[in-house]
Amino acid sequence: MKMSKLTMIIGGIILLLLGAGIARAIPTGDTPAVLSAAAPVVSGISYQGQLTNPGGGPLNGTFAMRFILYDAPAGGSAVWDSGTLDIVLDNGLFNVQLGVEQADFDGRALWLSITVDGETLSPRQELLPAPYALSLRPGADIVGDAINASDAVLAGYAPATGTALFADANGGAGIFSESESSYGIWGSSANSWGGYFTSQNGHGIRVNTNGSDIYDHGAYITSNWGYGAYAQSEHNQALRGEAGNVSGLAQPLGTVGVVGIGQSRGVYGSSGNGPGVYGSSDGNYGVWGQSDTYRGVTGRTDRSDNDYGLYTPDNLFALNITAAGSIMQVMQNNGVESLSAGDVVVFSGIDRTKTAIDGPMVQVSKTDIANSTAVAGVVFSRFNIDAVDPELENGDNFLSGADVMDATPAGSAATGEYVLVVVHGPAQVKTSALGGAGIQPGELLSTSAEAGIAAKAEMAEIEGTAVPVPGRVFAKALEPLVNGEQDLIYVYVTLQ
Repeated sequence: MKMSKLTMIIGGIILLLLGAGIARAIPTGDTPAVLSAAAPVVSGISYQGQLTNPGGGPLNGTFAMRFILYDAPAGGSAVWDSGTLDIVLDNGLFNVQLGVEQADFDGRALWLSITVDGETLSPRQELLPAPYALSLRPGADIVGDAINASDAVLAGYAPATGTALFADANGGAGIFSESESSYGIWGSSANSWGGYFTSQNGHGIRVNTNGSDIYDHGAYITSNWGYGAYAQSEHNQALRGEAGNVSGLAQPLGTVGVVGIGQSRGVYGSSGNGPGVYGSSDGNYGVWGQSDTYRGVTGRTDRSDNDYGLYTPDNLFALNITAAGSIMQVMQNNGVESLSAGDVVVFSGIDRTKTAIDGPMVQVSKTDIANSTAVAGVVFSRFNIDAVDPELENGDNFLSGADVMDATPAGSAATGEYVLVVVHGPAQVKTSALGGAGIQPGELLSTSAEAGIAAKAEMAEIEGTAVPVPGRVFAKALEPLVNGEQDLIYVYVTLQ
């Protein structure tokens, strides 16, 4: 029997989603209350219609019918196929349950093709949503106030192993949330993670703020007993922070627990009772500090006894202690002559009043007598005391970037200014071999009669052996100096 007319009794369809449920909203400072859902409904739709003969009379009996979903009104690709079904018609009416796949209904338009006893009816029937289901179409906005203050505009519920809400995007945002005055997204869990984020190639989570003051943090984290933030990396830095313009600064690599790179400070730690910064390592440095223009590590304490700006129970490694450098001390020039690099200086007093680096301050002047017993060391450079002024380390007075002062500027230190003085280790010293024998490496040095100049130490003969006069040697030559010359040579300062 040939069919020629299909009249739709019900043109709407109902799409039943797995795991449907309702939940209340998440107000600020409140935990969401969820109403448990019953067993999930079956994925499928109900479809009704009426078949008549060419004269309009309703048909009765059993007919072979087939239903196919397409993604176009003509042609296109088949999305789902019911196969041939035996459908009973009563006065032309039929009601069939089509077990379509929930995943096929993703917001795109679909058309249903119907075949009866081998004849495909035309045209295909477009599947339209129930009116309120329009809010689930792609691009639809779900807006409006919750029914009650603690209700949600949109909520979902899932069993223990399911997903309440799943969003997938190819290039755009999977989920976009916005709030006028509270949280854009709130995540809460009684026994697990409030939020869990992963990424195969990009960021697991990226946070940004456009706030205009120092309290508009990119991330704000609080904790009652656990870590405020816990970060772990298998092959790179666990936590890395960058501030300001860090171009040109050292960029550490590798499995470092915490890395701080800043235009002014890389890492700053402050504590009321414990360490401001605590670093521990089983096989390398506990704390590593490096700076291109300022101090690599600064340690300060507000204790009245000044213990301890920097404390370690282990051996301390520093370039000026265990490597090729020298031990130096800041001293003040209170002599009448300016001091420059290479000058030999002698003690001339001490200033008990506090200075910018919490004195008392040792005072020196250029030596002007031979074989002095008051040698303090050798001038390494001029020193800018303002560069270590604690008033410039905090608050609005803090200097950063191009404003950071050079601690060892070029030039000479005038009376009242400061110098770095080598008190132990290698240093270049103005040395004279005028009017006597040359100087060889290892020979002892003391001051000459010429201001600020070193010379071969005076020797005394004791029981036929030449020995230096006690208390007058301050260094040993590391380089030779030819007789009749005066030059800067390296010596090893070792005060006696």
